[in-house]
Amino acid sequence: MTRIASRRGALARRSGDPEALPATLRRVSAWLRTHWSPVTSGQALLVVAGLLTSATSPLLRLTADDRLATVLAAGGLLALAVLSFLVPWTRLPRATTLGFPLIVWTSLAVVGLTTHGLTSVYTGLYALCFAYLGLHHRPGLGAAFAPFVIACYVAAFGGWSAQLLPRLLIAITVWLLLAELLSAMLRRQRALTEELRRAAHIDPLTAVPNRRDLDLRLTSTRVGDTIVVCDLDDFKQLNDRLGHAEGDRVLADFGRLLRTCLRGEDYAARFGGEEFVLVLTGTEVGAAERLLARLAQRWSLLRPDVTFSAGAATCRADRTTAETLVAADDCLYQAKAAGRDRAVCEPVDVSMIGAGLRY
Repeated sequence: MTRIASRRGALARRSGDPEALPATLRRVSAWLRTHWSPVTSGQALLVVAGLLTSATSPLLRLTADDRLATVLAAGGLLALAVLSFLVPWTRLPRATTLGFPLIVWTSLAVVGLTTHGLTSVYTGLYALCFAYLGLHHRPGLGAAFAPFVIACYVAAFGGWSAQLLPRLLIAITVWLLLAELLSAMLRRQRALTEELRRAAHIDPLTAVPNRRDLDLRLTSTRVGDTIVVCDLDDFKQLNDRLGHAEGDRVLADFGRLLRTCLRGEDYAARFGGEEFVLVLTGTEVGAAERLLARLAQRWSLLRPDVTFSAGAATCRADRTTAETLVAADDCLYQAKAAGRDRAVCEPVDVSMIGAGLRY
């Protein structure tokens, strides 16, 4: 009983507060969506372009007409940035955010057409627009917009000239490379992030989620889900008798059994050592018993020399997920005490769970 009590405390600590972690994850996810979305970056693009135009114009020797043109252009960009906050972006397709760089390119063309020699001062803003495309839109989109950008660029310089050709070739090449390099770097970063996420949440030996991922999954359990704790019987003796390499193969086989026998909405994770935890979605105890019987039958065909014991408990409205996990673990110890190679399920008061259970 001392061992069970100690284990109960450890299980409760591992599962953590079932409400705190999801709230934290939701806040982090919301912050990332807000601060790194195409909409927010596009709004920042308009603001930066407007502020740079207005801030640099006093540093230039401008005529009254040129100064008025730059003020109007800067004011227009800032006004459009403010108006963009009123647009219901969530209801619009992602392609609508392409309007942000189009607005900046068009404004630069207008400034070039209405002033005298100011176009070269603001050509750096073209690069910002291509950077936006590379960060938030699919690869190759910069090349698709190249004809429009070239037209804006030529118009801003007062029309085509032989002297403009080398400048244009260098500029468009640099802009396209910038967009593609940023896009490639972002794709690589996402691939590495997914690889790291998988490494952090998947047990490499059994290819099922690890305890860290299990802690996250347990926070999303609902009333009516059944939690099962499985433990390979006499696993230490197996390691001592056949060696750790054979023990690893047994664990890998058990992980493969769980991956192939559970439903898509069910979940299995390695809890530690030779223990595994299953979360059976919307499953009553009788159905969990039938599932465990099928697992035992298939396991006996795969590994007739190794058995496993299991304990199961169903999530109820009157207790936490941590308490349900402890109850399942207590049932596991009852199965061990009764001779191993069996499953013990906690009796259930259906009135505490509700309707809608299935398997």
